[in-house]
Amino acid sequence: MRQHIYDTSTATKGLASTVANTSKTSDVVQFISERREHPGKLRRRISVRAAAKRATELSGELFSEPAWRRIESGGKDPDDREIVFMAAAVNDLANDVVISSDDLDDHGRPEAAELFREWIREQTKADPALAAIDSDLTPESLQQQLQSMLREIRGLKGVSAAEREQMEKVLLSHLASTLKATSAQLRILRPQ
Repeated sequence: MRQHIYDTSTATKGLASTVANTSKTSDVVQFISERREHPGKLRRRISVRAAAKRATELSGELFSEPAWRRIESGGKDPDDREIVFMAAAVNDLANDVVISSDDLDDHGRPEAAELFREWIREQTKADPALAAIDSDLTPESLQQQLQSMLREIRGLKGVSAAEREQMEKVLLSHLASTLKATSAQLRILRPQ
């Protein structure tokens, strides 16, 4: 009968800690990969090539297809910035919010989650159509949805620039109307 002996030395504990960190990274990468493969019931799979290309466009740095594949296969441990751009690329190509910062947090990458929140706020501040939105007070999920809808409108093919501009105005005016109606309801319900 063989007996297994477990060493609890400091070196082994350090190794166990490294393994635990790798499994957390693996968890978030598996999640991103799953969302890339299945972005929604009616949405097509996003290819690694398209995802890597979009991540490069978003980051301004080369994010090659082989690098993406190495990350998904576990051959490379991505840093927090890479996680953020992978998540943002999948969201952009899905034309929907399929990965949130809370998802990154839930899958063991709180630093990447915070970096993603900051990136979302920066994107809101940089878009003139969203200038009236206070990115520090508006929930990031709403910011992501608005950014996604605006990207989708702006990317429509076969639609004139004037029509796309009109669609943007309608979207934002509906949002403003909803906020005004809610504000009016609150004034009515507020005890005086």
